[in-house]
Amino acid sequence: MERITRTDDRVHRPAGPWTPTVHRLLAHLHEQGFVAAPEPIALGDVLETVSFVPGVAGDYPWTEDVAGEAALVTSARLLRQYHDAAASYPRDPDADVWSQAERAPVETIVHGDFAPYNCVYDGIAAVGLIDFDTAHPGPRVWDVASAVYRFAPFTTGQVEGATAPHLADRLARAAEFCRAYGLDDRSRGVLVQTMTASLVAMVTTIETEAAAGNPKFTSDLEHGHADLYRADVAWIEQHADDIAAAVA
Repeated sequence: MERITRTDDRVHRPAGPWTPTVHRLLAHLHEQGFVAAPEPIALGDVLETVSFVPGVAGDYPWTEDVAGEAALVTSARLLRQYHDAAASYPRDPDADVWSQAERAPVETIVHGDFAPYNCVYDGIAAVGLIDFDTAHPGPRVWDVASAVYRFAPFTTGQVEGATAPHLADRLARAAEFCRAYGLDDRSRGVLVQTMTASLVAMVTTIETEAAAGNPKFTSDLEHGHADLYRADVAWIEQHADDIAAAVA
């Protein structure tokens, strides 16, 4: 399992083959003025050290602040700021190693798991973005679709602390996230299919990694995460027309 520890203003995390590339990305973000991400400090054979981003992560159950509209809007704006800063990352095919496959069309370096639990909040405002292990080149809509799925939320499961149990409320939150981000019309047109594609990709990753003996994904599989994502794909496809109309 992951071993993440904090010492004062530093966080120590397991390192992977992609971590040197992530550190270059984090350094680039700070050079671009995006200081809401951790700053790379050190890299060893098995552990990395990055700066601690102060605030409270939006873990479940959501607090009233995290579940509110202000957190939704500021999270969307934070994602846009991140994408704009990451778009100029100087990619190097000979040096870059990402944990995820590149996705076309490449518009930026996507975060890969943009969700409330990877955002840091100061009260009602999103002020930080953490855990870049799944970052990789791809289209902006890949992150936006994942975010809309998590923030609306469009799931058949119970999201503790969520305040949008009815479809109309979830559709309104999805539309507000896209508006606050400033998502272009082309991306809005493929948002629903991108959302389902990202869920299918997560199921594939869980099952593949679990079969390879990865303890984190074995636990995810045992706790029914793959089954939940499959059910969510079916639910999203059932409501695809309503979602597409809401975000258009």
